[in-house]
Amino acid sequence: MEEHKKQKFVSLDVERLNIVDSKGNVKMTLFNNENIPPAMMDGEDILPGHRQNDPISGLMFYNNEGDECGGLIFGSSKDENGDYQASASLTFDQYKQVQVVQMHYMDNNGEKQYGFSIYDRPKDLSHI
Repeated sequence: MEEHKKQKFVSLDVERLNIVDSKGNVKMTLFNNENIPPAMMDGEDILPGHRQNDPISGLMFYNNEGDECGGLIFGSSKDENGDYQASASLTFDQYKQVQVVQMHYMDNNGEKQYGFSIYDRPKDLSHI
């Protein structure tokens, strides 16, 4: 039997980190805004380009089938005029669906929205 040594690091810099099970299936991904994972379901990106231009970093969760099943995202941006936007969101997805529960916060130059939402999602995702 191969012995696995525990390693200790004082600091580790990565742009994306996949946490996998013993078979290599991704269970969780930590990412920066340049390495946002696609919205995966049944082995396919169900929303190509989704989030790719958003100024976010975060953590995505995956179920035993490899489907995205929620996540924590946060980020901000500021333009040359000092106008800014900031946001944070914690979501949980219904099985084979997009988010069904969300805790969220958005701030666009001091105009804020925040709350807890529950979404009623149809089975057909083609309209997204």
